[in-house]
Amino acid sequence: MWLSLRTTLYHGTASEIQQVDVKLGQERKDFGKGFYMAVSKSQAIGMMHKKYREVVRRSKGKLDSAYSEKLYEIMLDKDYMSKLNIKVFHTADLEWLDFVLMCREKGGMPHAYDMVVGPTADDDTAFCLKAYWDGLYGKIGSDAAKGILLNNLETENLGIQYYIGKQEVADQLIVNIKAIEWR
Repeated sequence: MWLSLRTTLYHGTASEIQQVDVKLGQERKDFGKGFYMAVSKSQAIGMMHKKYREVVRRSKGKLDSAYSEKLYEIMLDKDYMSKLNIKVFHTADLEWLDFVLMCREKGGMPHAYDMVVGPTADDDTAFCLKAYWDGLYGKIGSDAAKGILLNNLETENLGIQYYIGKQEVADQLIVNIKAIEWR
């Protein structure tokens, strides 16, 4: 899927970012609570639009103009990256699925990796995971149920994401973050 780790990544959001704060990440995400970056601009733009719609929907009464869609280009320190404990998932396979299930079930950062790189679970993930945890695909934890879950996630269409869950890693690894034009 890729040959080497990228040092230029993208992040789409509905807020201004001066400095990355991993504590602002949402709970129970693919690789844990933290800061996520996309390999492709188009994937980051999609996330930006999604986050913007969510924040406007939740604002109840505030004007859309109170928020703005922001796309950021992020540069990583390649030398520092080489010193990190990084988990790379090249494909959305059973190992990847077990890791995502663990992170989404436990919340927080339930692993010791400094950075995780791998496929992004798509927008239907929450629905599919609920069906899995409700036992609709078969016995929870069984290879058969996980196989159905993987198939329903349409893993061949997933983008690649980079995750950082430790503030000290974000502070050292991210050497530049700047807003860029996305239109």
